[in-house]
Amino acid sequence: MKHLFILVSLLFSQSVFAWGATGHRVVGEIATQYLNPKTLKKVEPILDGQSLARVSTWSDEIKSDPENYQYTFNWHYTTWATNDDQHSEHEENPSTGFLLKSIREQLDVLKDRKSSSDKKAFALKFIVHLIGDLHMPLHVGTGSDQGGNLCKVNFMGRVTNLHSLWDEGMISFAALSFTELSRFITEDKTQDDLKQARLGEVVTWAEESKKIVPTLYPAEVVTTSAPLSMKTYCKKDVLAEEMPQLSYEYSYRFMPILNQRLFEAGVRLAKILNENLK
Repeated sequence: MKHLFILVSLLFSQSVFAWGATGHRVVGEIATQYLNPKTLKKVEPILDGQSLARVSTWSDEIKSDPENYQYTFNWHYTTWATNDDQHSEHEENPSTGFLLKSIREQLDVLKDRKSSSDKKAFALKFIVHLIGDLHMPLHVGTGSDQGGNLCKVNFMGRVTNLHSLWDEGMISFAALSFTELSRFITEDKTQDDLKQARLGEVVTWAEESKKIVPTLYPAEVVTTSAPLSMKTYCKKDVLAEEMPQLSYEYSYRFMPILNQRLFEAGVRLAKILNENLK
């Protein structure tokens, strides 16, 4: 019963999932394309021959084992206040999430030659996943609506929430495998695109996500019970008529941004692995 309560609670936490399985695999697949040959040779034994795409979802899968892994559940997000211009891992705590700190700590483990094989594998699997999480905009924000999990919307006739729409809904709507989506995202990228994607560091990549967040929220539905003074569809009890009715237009507008974030996540994952696995 205790474990059931924990799992149900997780469904309403900001740390539920980012990108879903397909999105995370896309990040791993793209990263593999840009790994240096020497880095790839180091990755293969650490992961016992498994690909970055294959291990990319492991950090979400272990949420089914809270007894052993609950301490990692708040690694997947960071709460960055709207009026805070200089966010860092030193501001993170159990309530805000430890996304920035966790990436740095797992990189430290990965590049430490004294780390055991098991610890290196654990660290690498988390790095692959958390770099993906960092680029999912709703994993960097104020946390007031649990990363969009409280924001009920109707997408193509199906009730969901804003977080789920971004992690899986729009990607599923594209009806592509992770290898197809990876290829479509990268096939027209230029060297200038790669150069731009490689700029910055973890905190600046988080800042990019933070800046995107406010643009993702649909306008209020104007009804007598839904005044424009607040996001009335971002609460626990939302009437059907209060939910924004989103269609192909929303996906058409935001899919390019989603694809760009997946591309940047993959390129940047390769960058930090190339830099730290020497």
